[in-house]
Amino acid sequence: MFFYPRPRVDVAEVPAASHAGAVLLTDTIHATGLASSLREALGSWTKPLAEHHASKVLLDLAMTLAVGGEVARDTDLLRCEPGLFGDVASAPTISRTLTTLAEDAPAVMTAIARARRTAREQAWALAGEHSPAEGTSAKTPLVIDLDATLINVHSEKEQAAPTFKRGFGYHPLYAFLDHGSEGTGEPLAIHLRPGNAGSNTASDHIAVTRLALAQLPPALLGRGGRGSK
Repeated sequence: MFFYPRPRVDVAEVPAASHAGAVLLTDTIHATGLASSLREALGSWTKPLAEHHASKVLLDLAMTLAVGGEVARDTDLLRCEPGLFGDVASAPTISRTLTTLAEDAPAVMTAIARARRTAREQAWALAGEHSPAEGTSAKTPLVIDLDATLINVHSEKEQAAPTFKRGFGYHPLYAFLDHGSEGTGEPLAIHLRPGNAGSNTASDHIAVTRLALAQLPPALLGRGGRGSK
């Protein structure tokens, strides 16, 4: 399933395309099979004759963030480059799609997580000896870092609450796979919480750790490991 075009790369003097670097992301989506996995996972929430599949809408929103957007209407950044990003849904269509997905949020989140794990396994397999899983053992484990951060909002959004720093918004808890000094953290799971949630709430730590472990290839879970904060 190819949601994004495959533009030809040329070093000749030709008119430049903005956000051309995003081709690295669209190629990654193709290589890992994320588009097809996500399309299959979200098929139940997409009408048979829908012009824009829910999976493409979500991928476009993620791509928008990657190229510098901040809100859903910033998908205009993609819409102006159909040669790179294909057909992009309008803001009203995006809004309707998100509303549909939100009505069944727990099942949707589970389906998305399953598609992400499938794509991650493929990415690690393609990485070969450079895979994070290569050489892991009880003595050289994968390390998962947990960290909470504050995100301020400027309106009465759902679940937003006052924070301990006298702000207002959210206090999500993140789980990153730590690649050490030679690589950046790989996001495994995010647990959205209201702004007044505690930094050391044990139940939240357990919940996000379970979500993070579910993102790892099953064969790794018996090799040993540790978490850090």
